[in-house]
Amino acid sequence: MKTIPLTRARHARNFAVALKDKGEASAPLLDRARLQPEFLDSIGRDGVISAIKMLDFAETAAWQTGILDLGFWAGSVPIEEYGTFGKHVTSSPNLHSAILTFCREVPEECSEANYFLTLGKTSAWFCHGPVSSNMLQHELYAMMIIIQVIQLAMGSDWKPVHIRLQSEDDSLIRDNDFLLGMNIEFGAPITAVEFPLGALIWPLRQPSNTPYTNGSETAEAFIDKFPGEPTLALKKLIASHMRQSQQPSIEHIAEIAGMSKRTLQRVLSRRSTTYSRLIEQVRLDLALPLMANAQYSITDISAKLGYANIAHFSRAFKRQTGLAPRTYRQRLKL
Repeated sequence: MKTIPLTRARHARNFAVALKDKGEASAPLLDRARLQPEFLDSIGRDGVISAIKMLDFAETAAWQTGILDLGFWAGSVPIEEYGTFGKHVTSSPNLHSAILTFCREVPEECSEANYFLTLGKTSAWFCHGPVSSNMLQHELYAMMIIIQVIQLAMGSDWKPVHIRLQSEDDSLIRDNDFLLGMNIEFGAPITAVEFPLGALIWPLRQPSNTPYTNGSETAEAFIDKFPGEPTLALKKLIASHMRQSQQPSIEHIAEIAGMSKRTLQRVLSRRSTTYSRLIEQVRLDLALPLMANAQYSITDISAKLGYANIAHFSRAFKRQTGLAPRTYRQRLKL
């Protein structure tokens, strides 16, 4: 296994909001995908969730509600609401810079994302790499995000003349007024939106108020990077679930990571670790910033991280750091 697909919680929330706007309840569908609304709220928009579960939620929601273009509506959430990533894109000086920034940083929104720009003689194509046949809502979502980025320079009323979709099922967009009358090529190898080549040098019409220079190390540092290594990706998922003050079971984490319990155990065994050690490491990672915050007592931290009692927390903390919690705190004050 090379990696475990991760995504930001905001993308599941975008689909939930789209369902609500269409008069549909999202809670049962989120629950089925192990993405309960209260869980998404607890980890925040930048929180890390399983991309597999997010996509499962999106596809199931579309077919069960009959909103076959749900991905289109979910993708209509403004780019500037995409946290630091959105600010970087919308702060670019022109469309070319915005697209390059998007392509470079989008893997920190969804670890498996693949966007790129291709140039022709008179037009350019903003593209999204191949998706599997059971991820049609993902394709519509990506298409609408692409259109939004182009609209940053072309204006919010701009519509593409030519779109390529990997789906061969035109029923997905048959009732969509925005796409009505467009030249849409179905069954394409990639998703792509055409726009005038000259527009690449156009400045953005409503740039973000947050200054950002492409390639700036200071700006880049604000992006919470996704780990590529599977063990680190698992730690990210566990940390998200630990914020509910509960210790997620190995079965639960295996399910949301899209693998069996035995496969997860093999992944960890090959890296000379176990699930219980991973849990202990995540707890320490979460404990350290809390230990530096005087408003939390050691008892509060112990309970917040799901320990049965403060003695268990103290032993685990000392095992990891070599110091008892109170001693650690005293040294922080030096």
